[in-house]
Amino acid sequence: MGAPTNSQYLESRVLTAPPQRLHLMLLEGALRFGRKAEEALQHGEVVAAATPLLRVIDIVGELLVGVRENKEPLNQQIAGLYWFIFRRVSEAKINNDAQALAEALRLLEIERQTWQMVCEKFAGGSPGPAGPRASAGGTAAPESASRFSIEA
Repeated sequence: MGAPTNSQYLESRVLTAPPQRLHLMLLEGALRFGRKAEEALQHGEVVAAATPLLRVIDIVGELLVGVRENKEPLNQQIAGLYWFIFRRVSEAKINNDAQALAEALRLLEIERQTWQMVCEKFAGGSPGPAGPRASAGGTAAPESASRFSIEA
């Protein structure tokens, strides 16, 4: 039998990951696509930025769905943050606005760092340099992560 592909490896990681790690994986995917779009916008390559921007919008929308299901005050605050990020990325897409995207990416990076700490706390250690990181609240469901490819 041949070696497993990256796709099979990612699928295995998604299917076996705890909710906080799935959330982190989504954040990392959003950041990866966001950085591709940011680079394209900085070079005036609007067409090249379109698909990665749509991927970021999809992922942030999925994060938003996960936190809106719970009506706790903390979840509502996180939902407000995700709505803001969703709007800024949408504005970046509509207006080819690298500054709006940069603002959204700064917030996503802070969120990623937060969820990385959450994952480390629950795992009792570091997820490793290549491992995915968890998201805040850990509310994302496995089926939401499997609907979107976070591969480049």
